Amino acid sequence: MPYYAHTAETKTGERLSREHWQPLAEHLRNVAERAGQFAAPLGFADAAELAGLLHDLGKYREPFQEYLAGKRSESVATHHAVYGAALAFERKWPGPAFAIAGHHAGLHDRNALQELVCGKKYDATNRLISPVQRFEAELGTIPDALSEPEFANPSEDTAGTEFYVRMLFSCLVDADFLDTEQFNIRRERRSAKLDASLLLERLQAHRGKFDSSGELNRLRNRVFADCLAQAAEPAGFFSLTVPTGGGKTLSSMAFALEHARRHGKQRVIVVIPYLSIIEQNAATYRKALDPEDDGIVIEHHSAVAAKVDEKEQARPPEELAAENWDAPIIVTTSVQFIESLFANRASKCRKLHNIADSVVLLDEVQTLPSHLLNPLLHVLRDLGKHYRTSFVFATATQPAFRRSASLPHGFEAHEVREIASQPTELFQKLGRIAYEIRSAESDWSELTEEWANAPQVLGVVNTRKQASEWWGLLREQKLKGVLHLSSAMCAEHRTKVLAEAHRRLESDQPCRLVATQVVEAGVDIDFPLVYRALGPLDSIVQAAGRCNREGRLPGKGRVVVFRPTDAKLPGGVYRVATDIAARLLDRLSTEDLSGEPELFGRYFGEIFEDVPTDHQRRWECSIQEDREQLRFREVARKAKVITDDTQAVIVPMDEALKKVDAIRKRDPVDGLRLTREDLRALQRFTVNLRWHDFRKLDTMELLRPLLPGIELRVLHKAAYHEHLGVVIDQRPTEDFLP
Repeated sequence: MPYYAHTAETKTGERLSREHWQPLAEHLRNVAERAGQFAAPLGFADAAELAGLLHDLGKYREPFQEYLAGKRSESVATHHAVYGAALAFERKWPGPAFAIAGHHAGLHDRNALQELVCGKKYDATNRLISPVQRFEAELGTIPDALSEPEFANPSEDTAGTEFYVRMLFSCLVDADFLDTEQFNIRRERRSAKLDASLLLERLQAHRGKFDSSGELNRLRNRVFADCLAQAAEPAGFFSLTVPTGGGKTLSSMAFALEHARRHGKQRVIVVIPYLSIIEQNAATYRKALDPEDDGIVIEHHSAVAAKVDEKEQARPPEELAAENWDAPIIVTTSVQFIESLFANRASKCRKLHNIADSVVLLDEVQTLPSHLLNPLLHVLRDLGKHYRTSFVFATATQPAFRRSASLPHGFEAHEVREIASQPTELFQKLGRIAYEIRSAESDWSELTEEWANAPQVLGVVNTRKQASEWWGLLREQKLKGVLHLSSAMCAEHRTKVLAEAHRRLESDQPCRLVATQVVEAGVDIDFPLVYRALGPLDSIVQAAGRCNREGRLPGKGRVVVFRPTDAKLPGGVYRVATDIAARLLDRLSTEDLSGEPELFGRYFGEIFEDVPTDHQRRWECSIQEDREQLRFREVARKAKVITDDTQAVIVPMDEALKKVDAIRKRDPVDGLRLTREDLRALQRFTVNLRWHDFRKLDTMELLRPLLPGIELRVLHKAAYHEHLGVVIDQRPTEDFLP
């Protein structure tokens, strides 16, 4: 009898006859070929090809073929992944066994895998004879032996074995997704390939459009030249320690493109911590490198966690490329990047093999989550050593990640090469500000009085509550140009506030902006005066980067570090870092703070000694221990960048409500109620709420479903302030992110 992998349907969902179905042997050959191509540069093409051939071995059983034909419902008898996994497990091929067993359900923990393939539920080992015979009749004899790479040897580095399994899994599931997609839509994906020389020419031409005169631009040009020169260095780990305003965004990309050109890298991946700046940086890269929107620069991030109707088929190329990062330049978030490295689900892991042989720019690297730092550094080392990936740690406040008792997978001094020549001199020459460190406490009323004589000033505080209270006092005093910015506001709202701030600053109008930390790292705005509440030292310096950013003042800008009487702080590492900063500021000179980049290596070293660097719940074993025991699901559960559960809601801004109303009123398109285009349009109108805040608003009947059966909710107008964003009990919710 013929054996099939997939049925075929018309666009309306009507099943086509068998001559249109995909033969199983064809699918297995295709997946094996693709997986082998993905894995060949990584050193385990044979293992990937074999996993591709065996991943659907269980489809050679009658129950599955009857299920395809509509003669049987889905059940234990129709499950198919366990059979190829059982064969690989029996022959002691751990990589293929894990990958095959998880290609639908996700990677299992080691004990669960053994129970799956050896247990009585499937009795898979005893049911292999028939599917193996049918497989071999169509595809040839299955080999008795398989060579897996030496670096995946469990006796040498069990955590390295774990990451090899992830990479093999990635090759398999991406190949499987792509072949199934090609069969369903009857065409192959086309993706742009990295032409580093061409993109470097475009980048140079883009920079040539700007004024290059003046001391600031001369120093930016020096950083750019350093990046091009150091790109010739062998692949590995680099740091780019450049003061805020030093042109890091374009210079780091110049390094990445030149490094890729010289060493044959396949793509550049830019990892940015905050959604508030990712679109800004992606727009900069797209304007310089992808002006025709040819799919060269792809953004991968999401503030919306809603499920789209499964019937949806047609999707734009850029969204397809974001699924597996098959594009020349990927701009993504720290959450996407880090959690993908530790995920167990196929949809998240399929991109991993495309991280190999790339250049990864970790922007604002000081924001990497400390509670994941030790396992993360181990994985980055693995990617560098075995998968030819180069990394750039870019920031004005370089943490250095030095090896210590708390960071056993940290770096020795010689392992990370600095790109910028003479960074201390660079910081001193780019010093455009003067710090004023206050030892006495200040209340909001005192600060408000000071601001009466400061028409253009930025104040950065530690919590949303502080920002809203200070904003309220400023409004009560009827000061002009008072603005508010926090993560209680959606991205579109924040963009409008920043645009208004830019307009006021450029037209020399009053602009008094009170903000939380969302304004600090990477936001391109320039005030003559900045007030920063005592907080982590790196946050203070990042806030100072919004002062005299372009060096337009005749003298230096002024940065006031004050100690609010309301000293409430976000918990965890933020509070620890603030305490360490307070001690350092008591004995540091202001010149040290603005002109000594090595200071931050010592500062972060103290932080890492005082906070967990591998998972936060001390009563559980560490992520690294779970990795060594091949507990993939446990690792995925623990390795969350944001440890609080959050839920996205659509805010009731007029533009958002118009889109919501149109979605609710329209007739379904091809049976779809909600499309990905809808989600993309709504994404900028969402705010992430902590779970207990979400439940509270729901109990207060201030949330409504976007559509019946869709998890995404719409916030009532009463709970969204036109200046402050989400409000609960008449005030904004507290920060769930530092």
